[in-house]
Amino acid sequence: MTKKVQGYMWLLLTIFLFSTYEIVGHTLTSSTTTMFVNAFRFLLGGLVLLPFALSYMKKHDVKLTQKDFFRLLVLGLLNAVLSMNLLQLSFKFAPASTSAILFSTNPLVVAIFSSLLLREKPSRSQVFGLFLGVIGSIFVTGSFEASNIVGPLLALSAAVLFGLYTVAGKDLTMRLGSLVVNSFSFTAGGIINWSLLALKSEPLWQVAGDNWLRLLYLGVFVTGLAYFAYFTGLSHLDTTAGSSVFFVKPVFASILAWIFLSEPITWNKAVGIVIILLAMGFVIARPQKTAASRKEAEA
Repeated sequence: MTKKVQGYMWLLLTIFLFSTYEIVGHTLTSSTTTMFVNAFRFLLGGLVLLPFALSYMKKHDVKLTQKDFFRLLVLGLLNAVLSMNLLQLSFKFAPASTSAILFSTNPLVVAIFSSLLLREKPSRSQVFGLFLGVIGSIFVTGSFEASNIVGPLLALSAAVLFGLYTVAGKDLTMRLGSLVVNSFSFTAGGIINWSLLALKSEPLWQVAGDNWLRLLYLGVFVTGLAYFAYFTGLSHLDTTAGSSVFFVKPVFASILAWIFLSEPITWNKAVGIVIILLAMGFVIARPQKTAASRKEAEA
């Protein structure tokens, strides 16, 4: 089996695991609080990745400074605390597939923040892609009536914060490696979530009945194994293939929600998925070409 085939197999596993998050998370909304789900998930996921991160640091002689630890703490706050808590909360007000689709628009948000914070001027095709992304989100939502707007707004807010998290951690990830950044930021985010539970006087342990299996799945598989599979796949392929994970996720998530949660794939949701995928294609077109050109130049 060639490395290329291995890479695609790892990414296929990643796509599947990422697509199950909203499905499993939706089943936990009535038995656990939003913050506990993410406290458990990210602390466990960070600990699962930690041995691999430490091995990577030793192999590549990676050293963390006090400033690095602070930035990793901020990244954990943006991702595990703010973004993921909003996404988990959106499950109470919107179908899991809707939340999954809207959250998967975060690459569009990354393009905006890259332009504002990293001074990467978007091309015309990227601007057009952003416009298409907004149109696709409207189709997925169905309408902007007060009765159904809360869930979509929470999911979109989560996507915005995740996009900020991605851009804010870009240079740190390039220097320390994705495995190190995610392991430490996940662990920090989990600890922060658990600390907030204590401050809010909420139960610090909310594992009851069979929900411990779902929580274990989210922590070990969706957070730990999924990111490990993602990084392993990227080691065999270029970043273009890896970036397709989030882009295909809405399709997988909608199908899984239809199978396991009986959520219908309505015509507007199907149209929205197609438009969002087209939008993402326009948005990533230039970064993909630039990366490829840079790789050829280095060769």
